[in-house]
Amino acid sequence: RRQRCELSKFSKADFHVHSSFSLDSMTHMFEMCEAAIARGLTSVCFTEHVEFDPADFGYGFFDYDRYRAGIQEARARYGHILRIGMGAEVSFTSKKVDEIRDFLANHEFDFVLGSLHMIDELFIGGDEYFEGRTEEEVYAPYWAELAAMASSGLFKRIGHLDYLKQAHPPTWGPFSFEHWQDHIARALEAILASGATIEVNTSGIRKGLGEPFPSWEIIELYKALGGVSVTMGSDAHRPWHVAGYFDIVGARLEQMGLAVLGPETLSPGFDQ
Repeated sequence: RRQRCELSKFSKADFHVHSSFSLDSMTHMFEMCEAAIARGLTSVCFTEHVEFDPADFGYGFFDYDRYRAGIQEARARYGHILRIGMGAEVSFTSKKVDEIRDFLANHEFDFVLGSLHMIDELFIGGDEYFEGRTEEEVYAPYWAELAAMASSGLFKRIGHLDYLKQAHPPTWGPFSFEHWQDHIARALEAILASGATIEVNTSGIRKGLGEPFPSWEIIELYKALGGVSVTMGSDAHRPWHVAGYFDIVGARLEQMGLAVLGPETLSPGFDQ
């Protein structure tokens, strides 16, 4: 009951959850819907992974027709109490822009989240991307690829900025926002110029980082550069992660003056 009360002040939509239609989740879609209802949400959007880099372990797993059928089953069962969005988390790579564009043009979604997971055929959220590289060699390509994703115009929602910080080596010391501020600003300016908004992904807190993706410093910079709204997502792969830390993060976003967008703002077809 406490969670329901707190969430009532903020968005009741979790725009970033995964089910067994993503390779890295074993959770049935019905379980995620039941968790969303139990958490007091009125809307949930499944953003299943769609990969375009053959080096990604999830490459080739996504099955659009099977996924669409799963969404229809979930809506038939829970649609009377929960708005269920059919979304996708598309892993961007600048080498596959045309392929991604064709895919999006030929598949219907209620919500598409553009995210970075791979650079140089390596997963950026793990140690292998950092091994044998300097901090410059790790972060400079990331911010450049993020700007390229925004400039592509493919996405109106940009997911978990600074995601790679979860594998930042402790021996490097704390991540320096000041050192990379110009790079981050260029990426944010590209996002805003494209008309996109950023996601505030609460899984960073769940993973023990003490803040969401992106960091509060980056969110402050986004606002200073003209950002006025965000979406919130838990990046849940398990039922108990749905809407995780929404009360804490939502309260701080409200204090900052950033609007947390709901489904009625984002997609007319979200509840169809």
